[in-house]
Amino acid sequence: MAFEKIICVKSSTGRDFAWKSDHAYVKVSSEESGGRYSLIEDNLTTEFRLPRHLHRTHSECFYIVTGQVEFKLDDRTVVLSGGDTLYIPPNEPHAVTCIEPAKMLTLYQPGGLEKLFDAYATMTPEEMADPEKLKAVEVTHDSVTL
Repeated sequence: MAFEKIICVKSSTGRDFAWKSDHAYVKVSSEESGGRYSLIEDNLTTEFRLPRHLHRTHSECFYIVTGQVEFKLDDRTVVLSGGDTLYIPPNEPHAVTCIEPAKMLTLYQPGGLEKLFDAYATMTPEEMADPEKLKAVEVTHDSVTL
């Protein structure tokens, strides 16, 4: 089975997705972990913003390697810096803003959210600009914008 092997992925390498405000690398895919989790390295610019959203079945654990990232939760706003960690269980709304250029590791459990990145990569600019098309793709991959 694929998840029964050792995997070593160096910094800033792995299957990558280069967007304007985030260069993301899949460090361990859901396929490689037997569906248990996905580990993503995000390299964020200060233009990075995620609107308020939630994941119905996925939890997320964020570890900030360098920089500063703001998380707006239902009851508070937290700013994380290098060495800080935030765990968000399923069904907890949150928004994310990069304050200083940042490197962040994100653990998604169970795995599979990187499949949303794959879906984005296949969309045309016109599809990405279509709110209904974008929403349909995101909901399919357990990301619900509020």
